[in-house]
Amino acid sequence: MRKLNYIKVFIFLSVVTVVTLGLYYAAADWLDQRYFRFLIWNLFLGWIPFVFSYVAYGFSHVKWKGATWFVVASGLLWLLFFPNSSYIVTDLVHLTARSSRYYGGGNGLDYKYWYDLIVVLMFVWTGLLLGFLSMYQLQEVIHHKLGRWFSWIFVLGGCALGSYGVLLGRVYRLNSWDALTNRETLVELMHESVSRPSLAFCMFFGTFILTVYATLYYLINTHRRKAELGSSEADLQGLR
Repeated sequence: MRKLNYIKVFIFLSVVTVVTLGLYYAAADWLDQRYFRFLIWNLFLGWIPFVFSYVAYGFSHVKWKGATWFVVASGLLWLLFFPNSSYIVTDLVHLTARSSRYYGGGNGLDYKYWYDLIVVLMFVWTGLLLGFLSMYQLQEVIHHKLGRWFSWIFVLGGCALGSYGVLLGRVYRLNSWDALTNRETLVELMHESVSRPSLAFCMFFGTFILTVYATLYYLINTHRRKAELGSSEADLQGLR
């Protein structure tokens, strides 16, 4: 598993976030509307899992007995907020909710739709990057401590619980902090969510985020495999 420079990753994600916000404010100014301003808050929530994974990653390299507890605590908090990063995908529904705005005047699809679509997709892309790079960061920690198989069990569990978190957020309108401040309502709605449609949604959405993550993982580690193959070929040529 290829190790990343997470200071550079942080800088990269910060730049992408700035570009996303820049496109939002530019479109909002041109179209004179602030309808999608709630995406800024959703993107802020998408940053939280990366912060916790960064903390866990930092403590995993500290030679102190108590550091393990901080890693576990940060990992659990990461799991609590991880669904926020992929929840932004469901915000695409607002384009459908505003469809009447895009089909006025009998001239087909209005140009405003494309501005709104690009803005929403940028927030979705940035949110997914934040979530999956934070997952990769924690997988790297687990891979180093427990091995490859446990790291992928973590990924599968994270995607499963992440999709369930999206369900609770989008359908039942729960927030991550409800697990700490509103446990009775959380437990009640969790019981209510146990149904075949909910299971189907979690399987469908979980497959989606797992596939996207696996794609990102493959792209990150392909370069490493090529480098290893190149060095192996060079060693063989040296032996000849």
